[in-house]
Amino acid sequence: MIDMVAKAKLDALTHELVDYLMGETDNVPKEPQHTFKLYRALGNTAQAVKIAVNISQQEQEIGNYKYAHDILLDTFKDIRGSNNRIPFELYNKLMLLHSYQLVKRLVKLGNHVGAARLLSRVCNNISLFPQNMA
Repeated sequence: MIDMVAKAKLDALTHELVDYLMGETDNVPKEPQHTFKLYRALGNTAQAVKIAVNISQQEQEIGNYKYAHDILLDTFKDIRGSNNRIPFELYNKLMLLHSYQLVKRLVKLGNHVGAARLLSRVCNNISLFPQNMA
């Protein structure tokens, strides 16, 4: 359905699908990933980035940092591939999640100075990692 609406490029059809995905028609909001895919297919990168950051933030709150990173990385790659400017919020959140994930690898490789620098960056933004605040 998302591909069909993206190819048709009819505003009425797009609004109807967005209303459905947001739960306006049946009072049951659908997964935000579907809305994200719709905006990516439509080429509306600004709205897709907002939704991707929102999904990522929700996943971070429950401690699913890898999935949050993957969503932001895929969005980053899509935007970079289309030669568009990367929004600061997307870049910053991806950098923090990427730093968080690299720490463990650097410690295993014996690069403790690099790991400490990354941990310092993560600690300065610890509120974004609620599962690790305790």
